[in-house]
Amino acid sequence: MPILAHTATTDRALIKNAFLPFACPEYITGMLIGDDLDSLLSAMYLHRLFGWPVVAVYCRYTQLWYNGTAKDFMPLLHSGRLMAVDLDIYHAAVPSLGHHIIAWNNADALPGHTHTLNPNSLYGRSVTQGYQQKYPLATIHLLRWLWETAPEQPGAEWLTWLADSAFINAQRYEANVTEWVQQRLSLPAFQEVLPALQTRDFEENMQHHVLAPLSENLLARQTRSSSYLSRHLGINGFQCQFAHPIRQNAQIQHLLDTLACISGWPRVPFPASFEHSISGLRREILLTNKVDLDAWLEQNNVFSYAFTFKNRLNYTVL
Repeated sequence: MPILAHTATTDRALIKNAFLPFACPEYITGMLIGDDLDSLLSAMYLHRLFGWPVVAVYCRYTQLWYNGTAKDFMPLLHSGRLMAVDLDIYHAAVPSLGHHIIAWNNADALPGHTHTLNPNSLYGRSVTQGYQQKYPLATIHLLRWLWETAPEQPGAEWLTWLADSAFINAQRYEANVTEWVQQRLSLPAFQEVLPALQTRDFEENMQHHVLAPLSENLLARQTRSSSYLSRHLGINGFQCQFAHPIRQNAQIQHLLDTLACISGWPRVPFPASFEHSISGLRREILLTNKVDLDAWLEQNNVFSYAFTFKNRLNYTVL
């Protein structure tokens, strides 16, 4: 059963005490993170809290980059001492913090998510139950709510709402974002900024104070092919996704410097290079009510997965 699944609790202490990395942060030696802005911000935030460095990166859900030998790394990954950040890793020994839909229905046991903290599972959102009210924000929102923090400088707030295009989600799905912010992630800083997310002034501040400095980095740019645009200035993209942490390492390091400057948060240590990678096979399928998700995940040896649209499942086998 996913961690604290379907309890619908807003008790931050209960949630943190039930999730191993937050209950015993000294046990965690580092982070395995995703490949975008939300992952980097969440890693910075956790480094600020616990001092954890980034030690491995999972890019495009197909390539897991790490240092050391496979003989050393795989036991470390399966020891529970690496926390997967902004990822939904399906392995009982890997503590994972993600925010996608991971259940078909609330009867799924999902033994590979024994040590997973996921807001959709926390509040009983699945493909068949409450899909339209799924979590509309980013991992960094969940972390800030858990530790009840307001940013020391405005840049951290703007970056929070840029992650996963959360401010555009708030414009397009205002009712759902409002419900989550008011009833579940009831952080005063979020409630105060909520009306501003609809305004041109907010977008102009985002453009001037965040997007302008970010745009000096090749990883941060407008996504011209996307129609998912902000209401006033047509902003989209700037999610800083990277595919190869060796070839793009200088850009990632510069990006982390910029994010630290904008947010005021300490810069998270990120490896200067990676010695090895594990390649996975990424697939997409459509599931039906006839599928036993628990059995299917086990039979297919799935490492990570998420429902990206109703019954559309993206998954990776390493």
